[in-house]
Amino acid sequence: MKRSAWLLLLAAMTVFAVPAQAQRDFLCGYTGFDYVVPQTPQPTIPTPFLATGDEYRAVGFVTSFSTMFTGVVGGGEHTFALSGATASSSSFVGGVLEVVFDPHARFRIYEDAANNGSYGTNPPNGTSPSTFTDGTLFLGADVNSLVLVYDYNDNSGNFEGLATLDEGSALWVVSPSRRSGWVLGGQAGRPNGSIPAGYVNQISGEVQIPSVVPAAHKTWGQIKTLYR
Repeated sequence: MKRSAWLLLLAAMTVFAVPAQAQRDFLCGYTGFDYVVPQTPQPTIPTPFLATGDEYRAVGFVTSFSTMFTGVVGGGEHTFALSGATASSSSFVGGVLEVVFDPHARFRIYEDAANNGSYGTNPPNGTSPSTFTDGTLFLGADVNSLVLVYDYNDNSGNFEGLATLDEGSALWVVSPSRRSGWVLGGQAGRPNGSIPAGYVNQISGEVQIPSVVPAAHKTWGQIKTLYR
């Protein structure tokens, strides 16, 4: 098993250490694009695209919500922004990038009647992230233990972190006992002709608490398919 597999497996073991339940708890699904604010500016996206000290960001649209938000989700578009994810350590061996991030990144969902979310190119720019964060803060989370593993051999990767809900107009919907233990995760990949210039990967993922079977062990293959 690759070292990268072990790294994400360790993160997944943390995820699965939650109370047993009949099915997963689903919060939301999202899709968008990621980009990097490098500690040392560069004219093009380097390989690997993240180094220690760089900030990893993502913006996009929330595509689905848990039924617990029925009657709470308003009109207009729902956008998300991931920010404050600073790489605390990184390695690039055998074409595989492994990054661990400092604690307290932020994942925020906004509700906006303006429907003006626009990626533009070469972020940060005049519309990104600003048009993804100019609505009403719907829900926000503190993200810790964030890990990203990206394999340049097949241009795909996974990211995963533990999220604690702590802000937003819809926070009241989630009972205090259920606000921690959420997993922010998904897949990142390229090349893709739909990726605007200056963004790195197209991403898709969910915020969820995966279902758990007591004493059962997840294989690496099962973990990789969590967000497919």
